[in-house]
Amino acid sequence: MANRQLWNDDILREIFAHLAPATFPFTKDDRPSLAALACCARASKTLYEPASDVLWREIDSVVILSVLSPAVLKKEDKHFTTFVSSGPLPDAVCARFRNYAHRVRRLVHRAERTRVQPTVLDGLYAYAGGEPLLPNVKAVFWCQRTPPDVLEILPVVSTSLRELCIAEIGVHGNLVPASGAQVSTGFAFSRFIRGLSTVAPWLETLTLSGNIHSSSIICVSELKKLKALSIINFAHHGFGAGYLPVLRSCAALSHLREFGINLTIDEASLADTLRASTEELDLDFAGFHSLRALRVHGSLALVRRFLSHVSSTELASFGAFVPRPDRLEDYRHCLETLSTRFASTLRTVRLSGSWTGTMASLASPLDILRPLLHLSQLEEVCLISGTGVAVTFTVADVLTFAKAWPNMQELKVLYQAVPAALPIDALSAFAAHCPRLHTLWLASVDLRGAASRKLADCPESRHALKRLWLVGDMTAADVGQIARFVDRMFPCVDSRPVELPWHPSQDVEGWKRMLTSLREVKAARLVQPLI
Repeated sequence: MANRQLWNDDILREIFAHLAPATFPFTKDDRPSLAALACCARASKTLYEPASDVLWREIDSVVILSVLSPAVLKKEDKHFTTFVSSGPLPDAVCARFRNYAHRVRRLVHRAERTRVQPTVLDGLYAYAGGEPLLPNVKAVFWCQRTPPDVLEILPVVSTSLRELCIAEIGVHGNLVPASGAQVSTGFAFSRFIRGLSTVAPWLETLTLSGNIHSSSIICVSELKKLKALSIINFAHHGFGAGYLPVLRSCAALSHLREFGINLTIDEASLADTLRASTEELDLDFAGFHSLRALRVHGSLALVRRFLSHVSSTELASFGAFVPRPDRLEDYRHCLETLSTRFASTLRTVRLSGSWTGTMASLASPLDILRPLLHLSQLEEVCLISGTGVAVTFTVADVLTFAKAWPNMQELKVLYQAVPAALPIDALSAFAAHCPRLHTLWLASVDLRGAASRKLADCPESRHALKRLWLVGDMTAADVGQIARFVDRMFPCVDSRPVELPWHPSQDVEGWKRMLTSLREVKAARLVQPLI
């Protein structure tokens, strides 16, 4: 009985997990939690292992592991800090590094702020006999300083890596030669992608963000097991004509389930790119056979052309951000393509952008969304525009939407309504026909006119809607009457203030007053005696 284990390590890890900081990367406020874990690790041999596992499972810089020796010196510059080696690393230091490194599961490293000289990592790598420096790391978030920095990721990660995010690509240095010529496979980022396919063959999630040249990532198809890929390109001209090779490479990923890409092209080259690519696209571009979620940033004409060559029979979610005002016809055509190609699987549609038009020929939200009306299985529809101007919803429009989407869970339609003339009690159609609806954001409700509506004529409901936002000017509105209508139709609405996105038609203080009135109405209802 002398060797009886007094504590179960799994229970101890669960206890220490509650001491761990709730945020990551860590902030100054998290220092007491980290210090408490360190104290527990030093308290006894029994507590050392489980406390150390929790303390080191997430680190917010590779520097933390690299400065365990007096042989590693810190050199501060105006813009960043570099850690350099002043000599060989003692075996005892390398062993200590390995002891902590195998516990790391998640790493954030901002190479543009703090950089470890390659010789330091080389010394640790040599001591490990060529084994990965972080053999059990599952997620890495890396902000690079220069293009070659990404190559420093390769000796750090192993086959356990499942998620990788690289930010600020090309921000501090060009990814392509000044001439703009096609780069060879030996170029830094291309070499990195190919090396990554060897050292982390089971990588599932990859996010690339920065000024990305198409030639540097056309080999992304070598990451065979990718399930989620996001390419966020901030380059002024986007990928230009090079977007086709990028899309073909991504299309070859047979396991890809989620895909996000910025297809923005400058106006001068957009028409030429579309004309030049039409024949090539029609001939041989098809893929994304397993895609379930797609997010695209760019012109709707380009997005629609891309959609027509997605072969997935499982696409359930589509989102598009339109950076410049686009034609209303292109909105409809895009939704027509979606509803025709993916009618049996589509559950979520999100569009954010604006459309062209004048006050003399206002768009109708019903006309924009009409192609989706026959998709009764839709669960989320979002059309948000800060600058898009359209006519108001009518009672008939609301009834049409409510009857068309009985499975709707989240409906957000925000724009600048001219005029805002929808009677507030028209929202009762959602209570009657959309039993699963939990979020409703709507423009065009006549908030000022609520005072003239008869509350008794509004059907009472027990609908479980939780989140409601009616955008509009509430300066002269009767917020008490609005609250009574809301409580009558949607008695479960959360009346606590929440952070809402900016919209030109919003009235932040007015909505807060309405929520305050709603809390009072709810309190009064709850104390009424049952009849």
